[in-house]
Amino acid sequence: MDLTQALFNKLTGDATLVSLLSSYPTSGSPQFPAVFTAWPVPPDAARPYVYTRGSVADVAWDELAPNPAKGGTAPHLGRDISRDVFVIGDNHGSETEVETIAERIRALLHRGTLAISDGSPVMSQCAGPVTAETDDSLTARRLSVRIVAVED
Repeated sequence: MDLTQALFNKLTGDATLVSLLSSYPTSGSPQFPAVFTAWPVPPDAARPYVYTRGSVADVAWDELAPNPAKGGTAPHLGRDISRDVFVIGDNHGSETEVETIAERIRALLHRGTLAISDGSPVMSQCAGPVTAETDDSLTARRLSVRIVAVED
């Protein structure tokens, strides 16, 4: 299950979000929305950008649930995954830019679905955005994304 690619596709597939972000590379072609899924973020990346990589929690769950189609109960298997998404911008004395981007990401990911290449049903929920710590030259927001994947 490639959650990184699914998140990248969801974020870069939204024209509104893309219009709020910088492009990378900043010159030449092709240029892509500044959404990074690997560390380190390129040092020449212009801000604002979005950064996410890896899961901060990944818990398997198993349960028995009624399944009339199978004549009784059937196991439901899945994963409860948490991942952080950061919006990083330059500190110009206002946080409106990163707040606007973070709220757009929340609108895309809260109570949404992600398209996973193996076809697993995946739903996402979003907490935040909240202020993320940075140095004084930057401003940032963090969103915690909960991804529930059913593996039946």
